Amino acid sequence: MSMSACALEQLEDRLGSEDAAVVLATAWDAFRMATEVCDRITFEEGSDELQAMVAAQKCAEARGLLPLPETGRPVTFSPPAPGTPGLVPYVRLLEHVSGALSGLRGDEAGAHVLARAAELASGAAEALARVREG
Repeated sequence: MSMSACALEQLEDRLGSEDAAVVLATAWDAFRMATEVCDRITFEEGSDELQAMVAAQKCAEARGLLPLPETGRPVTFSPPAPGTPGLVPYVRLLEHVSGALSGLRGDEAGAHVLARAAELASGAAEALARVREG
């Protein structure tokens, strides 16, 4: 199993936690990872630079809404595989982040922040899915 596949699997597993702090920390890590992926692929031959930058910006904005993780350590990963299939696991991860954040409960202000972060994750997933199309 590649380092990226292992890292993605770890994040996917932790997003399913019953502990909100674990979900928030994992979402923060996932946004960091996705931002780095976008940075790496922005100027690749055949990539849509604008979509990559949009995805990175949405991830950075969403990560900024979340509290800094108090536990755990950052996940390391390799650059994504070439072509559209190489980005699919990252798109799925962002979609999972969106769903996990939408499922968390908070007070009114917290719920608004979680909803916005989930919306940004979904938008980042859509933009990332278009980076290597065509």
